[in-house]
Amino acid sequence: MHYFKVYVLVGLLMSINSDAFAQAQQIDTLKLSRQQYEEVFLEQNLLLLAEKFKIDQAEAMVLQAKLWPNPNLSLDDVNLWATNKQLSYLDEPLPQVFGSAAKNTQFSVQLEQQILTAGKRKKQVNLEKVGVNVAQQEFEELLRQLKYDFRNTLTELQYLQLYSKVFFKQSDLIQNLLQAYKKQLENNHISKGDYMRLQTLQFELSKEINELSKERNEKEKELKILLSLTGQTTLFVLEDDFTPDLQKLQSIALLNVQDEILANRPDVKLTELENEQFKSLLIYEKAQAIPDVSLNASYDRGGGVWPSFFGFGLSIDLPVFNRNQGAIKHAQLGIENTSLRYNDIRLRAQAEFNQNYKDFLAAIAFYETIDVDFEKDLDDIFESYTRNFVNRNISMLQYLDFQQAYLENKKIILESKKEIHLHLETLQYSIGKEI
Repeated sequence: MHYFKVYVLVGLLMSINSDAFAQAQQIDTLKLSRQQYEEVFLEQNLLLLAEKFKIDQAEAMVLQAKLWPNPNLSLDDVNLWATNKQLSYLDEPLPQVFGSAAKNTQFSVQLEQQILTAGKRKKQVNLEKVGVNVAQQEFEELLRQLKYDFRNTLTELQYLQLYSKVFFKQSDLIQNLLQAYKKQLENNHISKGDYMRLQTLQFELSKEINELSKERNEKEKELKILLSLTGQTTLFVLEDDFTPDLQKLQSIALLNVQDEILANRPDVKLTELENEQFKSLLIYEKAQAIPDVSLNASYDRGGGVWPSFFGFGLSIDLPVFNRNQGAIKHAQLGIENTSLRYNDIRLRAQAEFNQNYKDFLAAIAFYETIDVDFEKDLDDIFESYTRNFVNRNISMLQYLDFQQAYLENKKIILESKKEIHLHLETLQYSIGKEI
């Protein structure tokens, strides 16, 4: 019996002090902190890279709007040859133009330039500049959403890693107990029922480890997409920054940022810009109702009374049927639509902040109810229970009951930390900036 106790205690100490979870990591594991993962995400995310091109596209449209319409040059009424009968009608032959070219050849040349009226060019430039701001806010909104998803997924992966680590340690401990109990069972020192209870517990732990592994794989898949990573690399988030810094969190004056929500949230600013865009569009469409003027200069050779004729003119559309009524109405309705949406999203933003702030405070309040030494005390007591169980000072039922309570409390502690991370991100998402 003395040999049995020594064997079990040595095995348990080796199990407790070893990091079985770390040993399960592969050589190709990518181990980074939360901050380092976020740097990779900001640099490599394909959606963010694609969205940046939209800003460049919008800026290119500003450049395009600044350009004047091209002049139009036309060459008409060219006779490529002339018969003797046609030439007989001429009082004098038509001289050549360059060298011997175009002798006795009739043609006309016209140069036309469109002049934009009512400041259309400037108004279109202003409209496209608003489009640049819209593209920038669309990028900020996408970044806000992706950072929210990325950080929460990172938190979930950290939680699953830490929770899995608890089960790996328990699984190793029970495995050592089983090895020792198997020898005792063979020597008829324990009942088969006790051995089967430990086996059942080992099966339950293995099942839980398997379920947690599948959840980790799912979170890793989501993170790899956000990080634009391929291959079989395993992602591991360093655990140092999982425990919340309560002193830092409690020093945040969140109530002062409520007035900043409308200025910081990209979706609120985006709706405001859409309203501004329709206002600029209305100004531009009203200008479109004023006809443009086209100036032209022409030269006619041999086509009229004079052998060579220079003439000037202008043309303008008469706004009889089309005065751009539909486009103007479209812009007016767009202003009304975006005004209503802007008021709605402001109300939603303020309501979201109020709710998320309360949830954040509740998460902190619950975490504060857990004594700072509770987790360490829990581990120490569990080791004490294990020693007493090996020494037969407590029954297996008592030991298994406490182990169940130990796992449940470990889960509560980890979940309380996770909830603070999640609620903090939700609060930052509702504010629209880092706090």
